[in-house]
This record gives sequence, structure tokens and C-alpha cells, in this order.
Amino acid sequence: MATGSGFMRTLRQLVALAAFATASSVEAAEPFGIDSPTPSPPAASGTDQAVVASYWEHGRTRPFLGGSVEVGFPYFRPRFAAGYGRPFWSWLGVEAYPALSLGGLGQYFGAAAGVPGLTLRGGGRYFYPFSRSLLTPRAHFTRTDIESVDGPKGDYFALEGEVAATAPLFSGSVFGVLTGYRVSQVLPNYYVFEENLKVVMEPPYVWRARLGYLVALSRNGAIRVGGAGEIIGLPGREEFVIRAGLLASVSISAQLEAQVSLIPVLVSPDTLGLAGGDFGQLGVRYRFATDSTPDPERLKEAVRRNEQKRPTR
Repeated sequence: MATGSGFMRTLRQLVALAAFATASSVEAAEPFGIDSPTPSPPAASGTDQAVVASYWEHGRTRPFLGGSVEVGFPYFRPRFAAGYGRPFWSWLGVEAYPALSLGGLGQYFGAAAGVPGLTLRGGGRYFYPFSRSLLTPRAHFTRTDIESVDGPKGDYFALEGEVAATAPLFSGSVFGVLTGYRVSQVLPNYYVFEENLKVVMEPPYVWRARLGYLVALSRNGAIRVGGAGEIIGLPGREEFVIRAGLLASVSISAQLEAQVSLIPVLVSPDTLGLAGGDFGQLGVRYRFATDSTPDPERLKEAVRRNEQKRPTR
């Protein structure tokens, strides 16, 4: 109950922030009288799903360097990309990001592509834990078990593939994420704690399917609240992990967004506490890209379409 009350307090603070920010962000999300933002592809978490501002939709098609920075408790995730198209809207390129958290550090590099409503990515990630070892196989693990340093070092390399999609539904957007990993460089006859999915697995395979819905609570879609559920398959252990909970997001501008999630574990073969779920995440994300001024021709066309939709008096 205390955790739920804390989440609701955080959510109320985000809504209060949005009430102040939405007045200024309406112009960022709807420049030059253009209609409210269009649903865009989600990232793996789903929290940044529901909208991308017209700022990105009406950019020029071009080569670009860009990325994002996510800062929160307890993580720091810079992401860098180089590609061609309209960043965060319709593009093809490569991306890389280091990952730093309380559990360790890692590095990812891969290729990605996105169009409105769909994103694809694939690549490789190495992770080095600060204080975790490989685990001797057993039926049940606790948080104390995964934080042990008695065994061989629990670092690993993972090949990753992911598809994420979204579509408008009623007054919000439904989204889905399907992810698959092939984990290697783990000694035979050991389990490993997979940091991204936060599960104990037997290499090499693990997968996740997440489905969620976010409803827009403001005219321009700046405030979004909803829920998500996911199932994680552990083929080597012949087990599943199920999580479900709440998501909230506030777009302060086209580049800046606040995010909060509370997605506890409902079913699991293990008892990992906070280490075993996307639980209590709170942070902000800033997006950037080179040469991000809108395309004048696209703006003119968007304004023209918007004027045609408005009823005549």
C-alpha cells in the first residue's frame, strides 16, 4: 500500500507539472495550427509510446545524428543514432548506447528502422555486472542469490531483436512489444541474471511480449496514463514470468518527456524483490537530432489539411 500511495503521489506531481507545461507545450506539439500529435512507435518500455510531436513529423528527410538521454532512478541511458530520414518518425540507421545502472554497465550496438506505428531493431549487447556471479541451477532464486559474488563473474553477450507497434484506439493508443534475446559467453551448466529483462535464465534463449494501452488526458495528448502487462518466457527453465501495472507519461515539449511506471511481478519461479521487475521507475527523457527545423513545404501542407478539416461557420 505504501508503494502504491507513493506512485499516486508521483502521478499527481506529474499531472501538476503537465498542467503548467501543457500551456507552453501545445505550441510545440501543434505548431502553426497543426492538429495534435500522431501516435508513434513505442520503445521497449512502452512508457514513451503514445505520441511524437509534429515537430518531428514535419522535419526534413535528411542524414542526421541524434539520440536521447534518459535519466532517472535508478538508471542513466544515453542513446546515439546516425541515420537517414526524419528522426523519431520515419528513418533507417544505426544506434549505440552505453548502459549504466546500480547493477553494472554495458554497451549496445545495432541497426534500427522506424515508420509511424512500427519500429524494428537488432544488434548486440555486452553487460558487465558490478556484484553478480553466474548461478548454479536450481528451481528457485532469491535476491540474495543473484547478488552473490561466490561464483564465476556474471558477464555475458546478448544478440537482440525487437519489433514494436502501436495504433490509435478510442481516446488513446494500444501498443505492443515483442523481444527476443540469444545470450552467450556464459560458462556451461550455469544460469545468469539477464539485466534488461530482470530474470534468471538458462542460456541461450529468452523472450518477452508486452501489451499496453495509454489514454490521452489532455487535448494535445501531453498527459498519458494507462497500463501494461507482459509475459517473459524462460525456455531453458521451462518457466514464465508475468508482470502488470501502471504507466504514465507527460510530454513537456517535443524533446522533453517525464515518465513513471509501476509494473510489479505477479507470477515468477523466483523471489527477486525490486531486482525482478520494472518497478517504481521515475525519470525524464530528452531527444535531440541535428538540423531539426521543420520542412516549410510539409508545414504548409499540414496547415492546409488542418484547415480543410475545420467546420465552416
